[in-house]
Amino acid sequence: MRATASDAQELKRILEVYERASGQVINRDKSSIMFSPNTSHQVRNSMVSDLSIGFEARSERYLGLPVSVGKSKKRSFEYIKKKIWSRIQGWQEKLLSKAGKEILIKAVAQSIPTYAMSCFDLTKGLCEELNMIIARYWWSQQDKTNKIHWLSWKKLTRSKKKGGLGFRDLHLFNLAMLSRQAWRLLTSPNTLCGQVLKARYFPNSDILHCQPRAGISYTWRSILRGAELLKEGIIWRIGNGENVKIWEDPWLPRGSTRKLVTPRRSCLLTRVNELIDPVTGEWDEQLICDNFWPEDAAEILRIPINVHMEDWPAWHFDPKGLFSVKSAYKVAVTRRDALTGRDGSTSGNVNGGGDEFKWHKIWQLKVPNKVKMFVWRLAHNSLPVRRNVANRGINIDTMCPVCRRFDEDCGHLFFKCKFAKLCWRLMNMEHIRAELVNCQSGVETINKIWGFDRHIQLKVIVFLWRWWSARNKVNEGERMQSANEICSSVCYFLMEVQKLERNAMKQTAVARYSWKPPPADIYKINSDGSFDPSSRSGGWGFVVRDSSGEVLAAGAGNITYAASSLQAEAIAVYKSILQAARLGMTRIILEMDATVLASALKSCCVDRSAIGGLVYQIRDIMCDDFSCCTVSVCNRSCNKVADCLAFYGAYVLFSGSEVFMNQVPDYVKDIVLGDLPNIV
Repeated sequence: MRATASDAQELKRILEVYERASGQVINRDKSSIMFSPNTSHQVRNSMVSDLSIGFEARSERYLGLPVSVGKSKKRSFEYIKKKIWSRIQGWQEKLLSKAGKEILIKAVAQSIPTYAMSCFDLTKGLCEELNMIIARYWWSQQDKTNKIHWLSWKKLTRSKKKGGLGFRDLHLFNLAMLSRQAWRLLTSPNTLCGQVLKARYFPNSDILHCQPRAGISYTWRSILRGAELLKEGIIWRIGNGENVKIWEDPWLPRGSTRKLVTPRRSCLLTRVNELIDPVTGEWDEQLICDNFWPEDAAEILRIPINVHMEDWPAWHFDPKGLFSVKSAYKVAVTRRDALTGRDGSTSGNVNGGGDEFKWHKIWQLKVPNKVKMFVWRLAHNSLPVRRNVANRGINIDTMCPVCRRFDEDCGHLFFKCKFAKLCWRLMNMEHIRAELVNCQSGVETINKIWGFDRHIQLKVIVFLWRWWSARNKVNEGERMQSANEICSSVCYFLMEVQKLERNAMKQTAVARYSWKPPPADIYKINSDGSFDPSSRSGGWGFVVRDSSGEVLAAGAGNITYAASSLQAEAIAVYKSILQAARLGMTRIILEMDATVLASALKSCCVDRSAIGGLVYQIRDIMCDDFSCCTVSVCNRSCNKVADCLAFYGAYVLFSGSEVFMNQVPDYVKDIVLGDLPNIV
């Protein structure tokens, strides 16, 4: 508000209205007022007197966030940096392993700025400083804080499947958090906050078309930066097609652009609703095939539509169409990697064959996290053996601390040192050592280990870890363990692992499932869909039976354009309940083996997915045409009849459909009879 007497009186009037309406009284003794820096002392005193507020706000933050953000963004958010630094200073435990540090960084250090990130852009410079603080802690050891950073922070922020540790890139995570605010304004425009912001910043459009301008608040400018990331993943689902532009908007569920590849040329079509037949409410296939390239035409015809609904936005990178910060962060990482010219994976080619190294196998090992961390560092050649330390420009004796004969690198330490060779022989793994000794890198060594039997893999990895621990003790001046002691510790460790695995394995009886008939006054409909990923086509099938197992109706059909197996399942349900409604059935049970679809029919979990419009149609029919309609999920063995009919529709019928009344075709008779003995 402006610092004028008229505005002060209006604010007092608003507060009095609130007090009368709510029955609550404003406590002015606990209230305070804040002025901009250029407000004179005379005006400040006048406003304090008019509002009967005795305190001027001096605090820089309110509810954990800055009250105002000035020109220096770094100074406004300096408290976050101090908070992370003070928290990290209390973690200098001497016995904390790398695995423990990983948990503390992810659960505590990187979660501290999350609240501020959801409202403000912390700037890339500040995020890099926070990353530097966390990286310094990660590589520190005991009281030595200035340690070698063996890998760059960018590599550590890659996912574990791509050779990193899954630490957050705080700047990209900041954008993902802000994009969530933009998503809320896009999908929930009728909230109080949404209405205020729309009236102020984009009264005649939506947030996706809003551009920054001079004079906007820093909070709104931050949200617009999140909206730029949101545009990378937004896709429009087609209802009636009136609001989606054919050539400009992203609406094809394909690729990263979600747009047509067909050039427009002189085409006069502009809106998607022009591609829909107004009589049938379906796609005008001939018009689409005449105006678009075959790949675009096929993709359009696979999109289910519902002309009784408006078009709605969804998140392309989630199967259910729902936005999440996790998914948006992945999109931001992918965009960054595309701009920097790399795919985000490490250099992991082995044996010259061009096969990418399988980093995920490290984290799937049934060993403690500290052992996994050792294997990860070995694969990256980031273990601080003396030759690696010398390569970093540090003047150090490079002789192996165990044998004192040759320079210590990973190849010598683990496979060529005479004491290591003795351990390999004592464990009857000399032939394994002979295979590993010629490996030229850590990645090649671990990849060779993946080729062994699981038991040998575990034995080799545990030995390498135990040998590394013994070497570290010698390097610190402690006694070198004997070969027998090291081998015994390896055997004991393996025995404990096997004991845990045996305890985890529980003998469970194989459950037998069979089709169950419905109650006497209800009909059961079993439906199923079939999908062929290679041809992007499918089929549907259903069967209706009564309490005695008698088949009342059955059907099968071909789906020329299918986008997914879930869409085929939904079409099968749609066709089945249409037929049941035509037959005058009012009490039915819909039984299927698709758990996701069953959940969708009972909730709104996939309403923004590609089949959202089709699910809406099914739910409308369920509510309008049936007095009782129950959705249940069964095992696939209970759905064999519908499955066989769907297969017939997909691979035998090349077009159209077939409906059978009071009988079933010969190819499913045996399956139907097989369900009858289960009826008691």
